Amino acid sequence: MFRLCPLRSAWGSMMRFRHAALATSVLSALVPAQVAFAQVNIASIGDLTLEQLGDVVITATKTGETQAQRTPLSMTVVSGDQLEVSGVANVKSLAQLAPNLIVSAIGVTPLIYIRGIGNSNVNNGSDPDVTSQVDGVYIARPFAQLSDYLDVERIEVLRGPQGTLYGRNAVGGTMNIISRKPGDNFHAAANVTGGTFGLFQAQASVSGPLKDGVLQASVAGNYIRHDGYVHNVVAGQQDLNDANRGGLRLQLRFTPTDSIEAITRLDWAQANEHFDNYTHLLAPVLYAPIASGLIGDDTKVALNDPQPSNRFNWGIAEEVNFRFTDQISMKSITAFRRSHFRLTIDSDGTEVAANRGEQADTARQFSQELDLTANLRRFDGVVGAYFFTEKQDSLVLAKAPPSPATPTAAAFLATALPEAHARSVATFAQGAYHPIDPIGLTIGVRYTQDRKSLDTVVSRFSLNPAIIGRSFAGFPFTGHTTKTYNSVTPKFGIDWQATSHALLYVSATRGYKSGGTNYAATNVVALNYKPESLWAFEGGVKSDWLDRRLRVNLSAFGYNYSNLQVQGLLAPGVIAIGNAASASVKGFELETGAKPTPHLLLTVNYTLLDAVYDDFRASTVAPALVAFVSSSPLYSPATRTYNASGNRMNEAPHSSLSASARYDHEIGPGVVFVRGDYYWRAQVSYDPTNVPILIEPSYGLVDLAVGYNSNDERWGVQLLVKNIADKHYLIGRAGVSAAPAGLAGAPRTIALQLSRKW
Repeated sequence: MFRLCPLRSAWGSMMRFRHAALATSVLSALVPAQVAFAQVNIASIGDLTLEQLGDVVITATKTGETQAQRTPLSMTVVSGDQLEVSGVANVKSLAQLAPNLIVSAIGVTPLIYIRGIGNSNVNNGSDPDVTSQVDGVYIARPFAQLSDYLDVERIEVLRGPQGTLYGRNAVGGTMNIISRKPGDNFHAAANVTGGTFGLFQAQASVSGPLKDGVLQASVAGNYIRHDGYVHNVVAGQQDLNDANRGGLRLQLRFTPTDSIEAITRLDWAQANEHFDNYTHLLAPVLYAPIASGLIGDDTKVALNDPQPSNRFNWGIAEEVNFRFTDQISMKSITAFRRSHFRLTIDSDGTEVAANRGEQADTARQFSQELDLTANLRRFDGVVGAYFFTEKQDSLVLAKAPPSPATPTAAAFLATALPEAHARSVATFAQGAYHPIDPIGLTIGVRYTQDRKSLDTVVSRFSLNPAIIGRSFAGFPFTGHTTKTYNSVTPKFGIDWQATSHALLYVSATRGYKSGGTNYAATNVVALNYKPESLWAFEGGVKSDWLDRRLRVNLSAFGYNYSNLQVQGLLAPGVIAIGNAASASVKGFELETGAKPTPHLLLTVNYTLLDAVYDDFRASTVAPALVAFVSSSPLYSPATRTYNASGNRMNEAPHSSLSASARYDHEIGPGVVFVRGDYYWRAQVSYDPTNVPILIEPSYGLVDLAVGYNSNDERWGVQLLVKNIADKHYLIGRAGVSAAPAGLAGAPRTIALQLSRKW
């Protein structure tokens, strides 16, 4: 997908792709930064004063707790308090809090990119490039990642491949969501929020001891609803991008001895909403005058279908920690999860009943991880084993009845009934050795074996009234495949703690993403696509200055990509998933924070990214895009493919900037605070052709929060305005409707929140 260059070659000589293989498969119409400065427990680490910037305790290395500024990883840590102040409910709005993180969507599924790495391979039998763990449990299905955050202590966003510790598919990076553990101190919190678009949200949590020193518990819940942000102008139809969802999270912590801790976690979430999905036309459609008349107004659509969606997921996990000695410990995490969604899609994106899609998906996963950790005088390391299994059942349907868009003779109903199985077994080890106190040498390796199988039946029936129900030639197609993939993913690193406030590091890491299956393929060759892999080279510095009043973190990186998996979202009924030969990415990240006075906190973050397809000679062009590329010499009408070699990768802006300022002022028995946030990103391409109609121009967003907290932090009030200028922008563009279309970003919203703690 991109163009990647290693740092060690001074970012020179990009790799050239050797060949491109793109398997075309018929699918039923599934048409579907601001960067926050890590500042947790500011006054609780060491002898910090109110004038100093605090550090964050993290567990990303799986060798126990470390301080983020002393950990040789490129990462952003967001605290639960930051999530609340910034109005971040889930991963969709997390993108403005971490550099080089972009989130868009297909239907009810988030598409997450880090440093330009990520894709839309999120269907039955495929996996994302950025992984997510909740309290150490891998969340396999991306649509299950949309659940709202509940009782979160922090989120660790790790940039770059993390496969050695976190396994397959973490080629772009990973996100660790860590819950607050219940303890012996009673704690309760509640807040109620109301705002524009009929917003109502209620959150509550309670935590405390059931038996002092032995048994503790916590429960947290959330409910949110608001009206649709996007108005459907068709009479009697539902507005889109509304909210009606809730969740619950329970934890039970058992500590029978000082050396044993067992935590049982149960979570549940459900949503019944109407989603927006590439329904804002970017070019006119002759048979749809109403939708065509809305071009340029992303606050309105004209759909004959309300696009309802229902999703739920629940899971149970058991974490057991054993401490054998002060230096040796073991952790076991056992988990089962079940996820389901069902949705209906107005595939043509117009007021005409031309194309309609439906999808239902149920997934069940089981995982087991065992980690043995050693923390010695000059060595910290972990050895582990991992087992994962998943089953997915889907029903996908596409319907194109006779209409102005579909001639009677070509009208069809297509269905796919795939059942996919995945099993992954892995062993891994990683350690950091300090031959002398300032120097750390890190080496790690993971061996992974993945087994994937697919059974699918793809049918295509005529809706021509003269022969209705008759199968098209070659249908139904029954496919079966089983493939086994093996991979070794090492990591090498050197770090130097030059001073107590300056860390320098370099690393080389191999990332791996499992091969997958095309669940709606119509021939044996197209049933599978290969694993993808990359080598990532990175160097960075983490530093504090002026007695910890100024923080400057820098990182530079280069990636070499092989067998990049590419999914083309084509016209309703067709998806192509295959492998481009290679790609290259190089970039630079700057994260800064300053506390010039005890009451003022400033952050500025900036990223540069050069992500290019080295050799992508056969990028399949969606029918809706043919008119926009047909005059190019890079387009081949015979194969309907485009030579995208040298083009920028999808969802990889050349640069982005975020800044924030917070000022606190004591008034009477409390503190008034004002916080402003700004996020800007350069233009983004959403298709390998880089066709202008699928490029979103640069834009900037401004948020503002004003609030008051009592000195004892027992109660508070906050007014939060997001997108204060009511900027209209798109967070996705694609050629999947009757014409190229976009997905709208959120408009200006205003919310007032009251909070209480006990």
